[in-house]
Amino acid sequence: MSSLQIADVTGRNHKEVMRSIRTMEPAWVKVNGRSFALIDYTDARGRKKPCYQLTKTECLYIATKFNDEARARLVLRWEELENRQRMEQSR
Repeated sequence: MSSLQIADVTGRNHKEVMRSIRTMEPAWVKVNGRSFALIDYTDARGRKKPCYQLTKTECLYIATKFNDEARARLVLRWEELENRQRMEQSR
């Protein structure tokens, strides 16, 4: 899930989500040994901007920084994505 998607699901500003990820990344690197995947996206004005592409585990780690409601939305979104993937694989 991208940091843009996290912002959308949690109702947070993407800039705030990016700040949270950057703040939490050093501890993640220390424990896990690797950084979060930083990618680019093109905004509505056609500019290249940075965002993160996170695994489920990374995403849930970042969610610990959010309030209870935002964290719950994120957990439910992951469940929805996993259920959809299971349904597609069973076809």
